[in-house]
Amino acid sequence: MKKFLFLVMLLLFVCLGTFAQNAFISGKVLDAGSNDPVEGVIVTAGTMKTLTEADGSFILKNPATGNITISFTMQGYETIEKTVSFEGKNLNLGSVQIKLSSQNEAADNGISEISLANLDSDDETKDQSISGLLQSSNDIYVSTSAYTFGTAYYRIRGYDNENQSVYINNIMVNDIENGRATWSEWGGLNDATRNKEVINGLNTAKFSFGNLGGTTNILTRASMQRKQTKISYALSNRTYANRLMFTYSTGLMENNWAITLSGSRRWGDEGYVDGTFYDAWAYFLGVEKKINNQHSIALTAFGAPTRRGQQGGTVKEVYDILDNKYYNPNWGYQDGEKRNAKVKNFHEPMFLLNHYWTISPKTKLTTSLAYSFGKNGTTSLNWYNAMDPRPDYYRNLPNYQSDPNIPINPVVKEYITNQWKTNSNVSQINWDRLYKVNYLNNLEGKQASYTVENNITDHNQCSFNTFLTQELNFNTTFTGGIDITSYTASHYKELDDLLGGKYWIDIDDYAQRDFPNDPNRMQNDINHPNRIIKEGDKFEYNYDIHQNSENLWAQVLFNYKKFDFSIAGSITQTTFWRDGKMKNGRYPGSSYGESPKKDFTNFGIKGGLTYKINGRNFITANAAYLTRAPFVKNAFIAPKIRNDFSPDLTSEKISSFDLSYLVRYPSFNARLTVYNTTFENQIEINNFYYEENLTAVSTSYTPTFVNQVMTGINKTHQGLEFGAEYKLTSQLSFIGVAGWGNYRYTNRPKVTTSFENGSMPDSTKLVYCKNFYVNGTPQTAASLGIKYNVNYWFFEVKGNYFAKMYLDFSADRRTLGAVYFLGEDDPRRKEIAEQEELPDAFTLDVSIGKSWKIKDYFLNVNLSMSNILNNQDLITGGYEQGRFDYETKDASTYPSKYYYAYGRTFFLNLGFRF
Repeated sequence: MKKFLFLVMLLLFVCLGTFAQNAFISGKVLDAGSNDPVEGVIVTAGTMKTLTEADGSFILKNPATGNITISFTMQGYETIEKTVSFEGKNLNLGSVQIKLSSQNEAADNGISEISLANLDSDDETKDQSISGLLQSSNDIYVSTSAYTFGTAYYRIRGYDNENQSVYINNIMVNDIENGRATWSEWGGLNDATRNKEVINGLNTAKFSFGNLGGTTNILTRASMQRKQTKISYALSNRTYANRLMFTYSTGLMENNWAITLSGSRRWGDEGYVDGTFYDAWAYFLGVEKKINNQHSIALTAFGAPTRRGQQGGTVKEVYDILDNKYYNPNWGYQDGEKRNAKVKNFHEPMFLLNHYWTISPKTKLTTSLAYSFGKNGTTSLNWYNAMDPRPDYYRNLPNYQSDPNIPINPVVKEYITNQWKTNSNVSQINWDRLYKVNYLNNLEGKQASYTVENNITDHNQCSFNTFLTQELNFNTTFTGGIDITSYTASHYKELDDLLGGKYWIDIDDYAQRDFPNDPNRMQNDINHPNRIIKEGDKFEYNYDIHQNSENLWAQVLFNYKKFDFSIAGSITQTTFWRDGKMKNGRYPGSSYGESPKKDFTNFGIKGGLTYKINGRNFITANAAYLTRAPFVKNAFIAPKIRNDFSPDLTSEKISSFDLSYLVRYPSFNARLTVYNTTFENQIEINNFYYEENLTAVSTSYTPTFVNQVMTGINKTHQGLEFGAEYKLTSQLSFIGVAGWGNYRYTNRPKVTTSFENGSMPDSTKLVYCKNFYVNGTPQTAASLGIKYNVNYWFFEVKGNYFAKMYLDFSADRRTLGAVYFLGEDDPRRKEIAEQEELPDAFTLDVSIGKSWKIKDYFLNVNLSMSNILNNQDLITGGYEQGRFDYETKDASTYPSKYYYAYGRTFFLNLGFRF
């Protein structure tokens, strides 16, 4: 079927060439104040889109005939629209003047800041919607999904973040190891990164092969930054309390130099959630020299050093006891001050050098070189031969019972419950107790019982990109390029704080407990046995990940009177391996030194077709088939301690198709899309501590950490997208957006369990999760809104609905062993196997603002309020605990953990620009 579709497209490409009747619409975009040309303005006519050149000129080739609305969009300028009648003859619009906007853009009024919460939780799956912040698009469905639906961590088409590619000046900045966009690297640099070329879904990108969920190229060229000096201050009760930003840009000066400087400071002693402090800086420098009309060189440097306390999810029992949906188990009092045990600390600067070469009016070559480096670490508590210090550890809760055959003593339960409600040393981390225990250890000459450790990734990455754009003739344009990346990252644990203790010994306490007669087995590094660890030392694990990749891609775009179409292909070579720096006692033969190298050769092919019914109505179709190498984060079964690869490691296979109907009128725009995507051979890894008998029959099992790798996962993502905007008047607009999805697992994958203490060999089981729903996103979402603009006032209100949200499930509970010995009518069977659906939710958001223009000065005040009805019952995600009680078969023994969306929040922004 896939081959047939592409064959049809290829035949169309050949046949339609005979209908060529070439004509175009051209013009030049100028700044209304200075009369200077404006580069990078997005010129859109129906489904066609182009960017203005350095001299402000643009050409729209073979637009549909009839009445056409052409829009001119540029961040910082007022969007203008021109309606023209195009009859198939060349039309020159002359000079089109655009005015500086006196209003702040959406990213300035704080809407995009809602999803910063994604970056502040322990749950790594919550960062999957971050790239939605980058999808600043004039498509109403995409823009609403990116901003408004961010509260519920909505993912367009249910795709994980690795299916959306983000570039900065043509260099991809997605994380090599997990494929996700590393938004934090440029957080707080809103002004310098606001110019973007956004490609939705499978649509054609002229700078890349693209990706399933869309591709964004952030353009930071100093010559494209508008000339300005801008200062803004924001006040919020979300992830931080204060934000101060400054930007200065010269624009392209008479000496053909352009310079942009930008910086920000974001801080707060506490965010919406207790214990989540925020301390972040950001800096940006962009310099460009236009050598002549053919050559321009640009240098960019930026970074965002950040330190912040993280939020942790917990079980419903704790939320109910404290009547607080935002309880955070990660902090406690130390000497009367709040201290968070989970602190994220990172600084990963990036340097880019770009060369823009206009070889001829029809030929352009863009070459980019980038280097990034830096550390990203997260602290956590560690303990040895001591009580678990986490307040919400299940043995510390009122409902815990050591013997399931003995009823819970109601008096004891009431006492523990009251302690949770009244004593912060019970409900939060008791730092003072940890210091006291270590002090007593010092008196006896013992090692510390409690420490704070820091899990660090220290990376170095070099990237090279070059791509050519060649206009073969009026109807045909070729683009193609190559991307080369070399990546190395050191992963290690560092002792951050001894909490008053004298030292730490680098041994595995679980192996020491389980194998007291095997001194080598307990060593984290046999080459340095019983090593004494002090603050700042590396211990427990230390290894490097290396990955080299090359990607060659090409595409041809055809443009005709009634049809536009394209075909693109790519070939990618990926090689990665692990290099262990410690010889682990549990795996002495497979932990030290380099692992074998894994090589993957992958390809992709895609095509797109647009049928121009007339200047107002369009039909588009896109199809793609590609293979993708597994990401490094899923490639090793237990990378901290051994070189072994995950079982059945193979390339992922992806096929996708979408069909859309678009309407473009001056007062009404709409898009309706149907899509279907299938994923094959995906991998998911989970790790946790297991105290129960995994086999339900073996007596040789000892509690330990386990790594579970679920392989051969197949999924389908299908659904409908609808977005529409109706302008009743030039001041009043109505917006309607709806997405319906059906994202499911379509097979029974395998799960391999690996025991870190080596007490049992790896075991593999079948996971009965066919037809389970993909978690982490609402599969149904809708929004209705009203926008009103008059006399530089603007007002917007949106009501949003979310449904079909599901909890992340434990693979172990969906194996035969979990229901072993249970009869068909046993109610526990259903409780164990069912996937938990989260409740539907409704939120209401409001934004209001006022702008003033005083000569050449602009002043704006914007206030956005999210979830103004203070709905605190919106569960944005969570997970079932990996451990399971095989003896009692009681699914509630280890209850699920949840995260809740923020209640009522605000973001107030003041901006001054001249």
